[in-house]
Amino acid sequence: MKSLKSIVITCLGILAIAVLFFGPRAGSDVPPGRIVIDYWEKWTADEEAQMRLIVNEFNESVGKEKNIFVRYVSTSNVNQKALVATAAGVPPDVAGLWDGNLVQFAELDALEPLEEMAAAHGINSSTYKPVYWNACNYNGHLYALISTPAAVALHYNKKAFAESADALRKADLDPTRAPATIQELDAYAKVLERVDGAGHITRSGYLPMEPGWYVTSTHIWFDGDYWNPTTHKFTFTDPKVVASFAWLQSYSKRLGKDAISEFRSGTGNFDSPQNPFLTGTVVMEQQGPWMANYILNLKPSMSGVKQPYADDVFLPLELRQQHCEWAAAPFPSNEPGKTYVSLCNFDTLVIPKGSKHKQEAFEFIAYVNRQEVMERLCRMHSKNSPLAKVSQDFLTHHKNPYIKVFEDLASSPNARALPQSPILPEVGDEMNNVIQRLVLLRDEPEPALRVLQAQLQEKYDKFAEIQRIRREKAAAENKQLVEK
Repeated sequence: MKSLKSIVITCLGILAIAVLFFGPRAGSDVPPGRIVIDYWEKWTADEEAQMRLIVNEFNESVGKEKNIFVRYVSTSNVNQKALVATAAGVPPDVAGLWDGNLVQFAELDALEPLEEMAAAHGINSSTYKPVYWNACNYNGHLYALISTPAAVALHYNKKAFAESADALRKADLDPTRAPATIQELDAYAKVLERVDGAGHITRSGYLPMEPGWYVTSTHIWFDGDYWNPTTHKFTFTDPKVVASFAWLQSYSKRLGKDAISEFRSGTGNFDSPQNPFLTGTVVMEQQGPWMANYILNLKPSMSGVKQPYADDVFLPLELRQQHCEWAAAPFPSNEPGKTYVSLCNFDTLVIPKGSKHKQEAFEFIAYVNRQEVMERLCRMHSKNSPLAKVSQDFLTHHKNPYIKVFEDLASSPNARALPQSPILPEVGDEMNNVIQRLVLLRDEPEPALRVLQAQLQEKYDKFAEIQRIRREKAAAENKQLVEK
């Protein structure tokens, strides 16, 4: 054990040195007299450039007024680099993480609590939609605010629905609307899919694994929970959770695992004109509000425009929706009476523990959370807003003509965030492994989930014990310092 501990400490030391010497660097010149705030962010390409505009605006306004300069760096693996840099005592002042990292960082004592600074800026529970505010709080502390959020909805091809109108009506389905229940979703999928005589899928009505980004949260639409935050126990054997995994597997059992694998291997990359939703080979899929950006960029005709970002955003909203060959609607729920169910993800802005300029760092975070700034950033990223107040202009002239669907989903009492488990990244990896085995028909849901539950509970219990020992040791050291 001592040898293993020494190896771990040595590896962390090497990583820390690597961050110090080879970590993120910014090339911007700093005006004299400014307090420099280092901000590490994960975004690249358009999203990086759009956030850079916000940073530049801050530096030229509030930053100039309060002698603050945000030095913005886009870097890969920002969560790992920020954690190592924090452990080494040289953290960035602001880090842009994912919501799935938040609780883990908080449990590792790697984040500064923000509640006092937020209150001083008038930011409180009434500022945010509840699902986002609650997810930013953990164990009585506010550990993050949001840069951009999302809500997951059903995207569907209206043109394909219209072309299959007779067949849909024959099956007692309405071609002018999206499915409202899981049972309807399955029925629509059967009518809309195309399978040739040899059993090859040539068009998918719906496939849970296409693109499959949110399959680990399928239980949400079945009204299930796999983590109990009160008892700190995993509950994968909850019948509703089991039912959600059985539903994922049902498509492989009906269409054939080999047929699905062959179909998926023949589809194009997400960020390309060969994206299967854009080509029409996938009629319905789960996606976030940013999908409108990809449609505009990669196949603008699908949104009824000749080129991206045309003056279409100034046309009446109803006309814009009529022009679209696609639409968005709440993803259907399996629970009777529950509507507007959604997974609400978000990108976070945090202050890593040990930041030398916490107050100045929070000035920037608070600036991003001003309504006009947040709406500008979310509009550029084609996302909904996390804030409780949203302007009519944001809804009417957003690049996504269905942004109101995502706003309503995020505002719904049935909106759900990721479970607040401190080992969530590992949970996601293990869940994906189980899901892969299920869709390949190598396992059955209930026994596979029973094993998964036991494995993850053991891992959590070990993590919790290590953190307990760490906290006790830190408390003892602090006591000794006080006594001296």
